[in-house]
Amino acid sequence: MGPFYCPSDEGIYIDTDFYKQMETELGASGQFARLYVIAHEYGHHIQNELGTSKQVRALQERNPRSANQLSVRLELQADCYAGVWAARNGDKLEPGDMESGLNAAKSIGDDTLMRNAGRRPTEDAFTHGSSAQRMQWLKKGLESGNEDSCDTFADLKR
Repeated sequence: MGPFYCPSDEGIYIDTDFYKQMETELGASGQFARLYVIAHEYGHHIQNELGTSKQVRALQERNPRSANQLSVRLELQADCYAGVWAARNGDKLEPGDMESGLNAAKSIGDDTLMRNAGRRPTEDAFTHGSSAQRMQWLKKGLESGNEDSCDTFADLKR
């Protein structure tokens, strides 16, 4: 099982075999790739604390056809928050760390995972976003260092 955040106990759970899988099967290696995964899950904790997760669940209940798209936006926001964390801790990053994180985001995009499993990528089946989307939002957080830049729901508010 992959990493996940549990809102009921506010815990982050990571099976360390996932890191081996990232490295051997997905080509996502390096310490920062692992830290990105943890920071992404911590991003879900932030969403829980801010009430974003609750708001998304309410929207999903009101409009079940948009449930998957809303879930993807929540995941992409967690990617952006991971980038913000990395930007704010840039003094601890080593050369190549950001590239390692972006490669990890690319490697665990839904389209890449589906292709690797021999399936045709289908956006309606995405749970976390495409490789390009995951890289885009992680990079946005990395470049801005500001959580306000992580509004993956902005176009829904208009």
